[in-house]
Amino acid sequence: MAGHPPEQAKAETLARFTDPGPGHINCAQAVLHYGLLLRGLDPELIVDARYLGGGIAAMGEACGALTGAALALGLRDSALDHEDPNLRPRTTESLQELLRKFTAEFGSRRCVELTGYDLSTPEGHKAFGESEARKRCADYVGWMCDQLTPLLAGREAPPA
Repeated sequence: MAGHPPEQAKAETLARFTDPGPGHINCAQAVLHYGLLLRGLDPELIVDARYLGGGIAAMGEACGALTGAALALGLRDSALDHEDPNLRPRTTESLQELLRKFTAEFGSRRCVELTGYDLSTPEGHKAFGESEARKRCADYVGWMCDQLTPLLAGREAPPA
């Protein structure tokens, strides 16, 4: 890996994610940010994940930690697809396993179930911001960063 060491990348990512001010990034952006830092790529590419937070456009669907991981692995693979025809099926299998592990660890893959709030309404978003759920989301992001480290370093499956 040509970028930041994993511990430093994770610390920087979680600092931006938990920042309540204008430097805040959503969960999908945070996981993508981690992957970009780890690989030495431009962290400003996180803008591409801006609508994935809150379960895709704040609609409570897939957790942004998961969609951010898919984006990070897609970026990893974009430079390698022509070298390895089996890369896409292996990455798909790794992502499926990662989703299964996330669900086993946290009980759901859906943002609304993980947070307990409807983020699509101003009231729900405000209540979420004042709740302990925000801290849980940082746990999801941190967990995903740890799981992505070996995947972004190579092409192996996530650790068991």
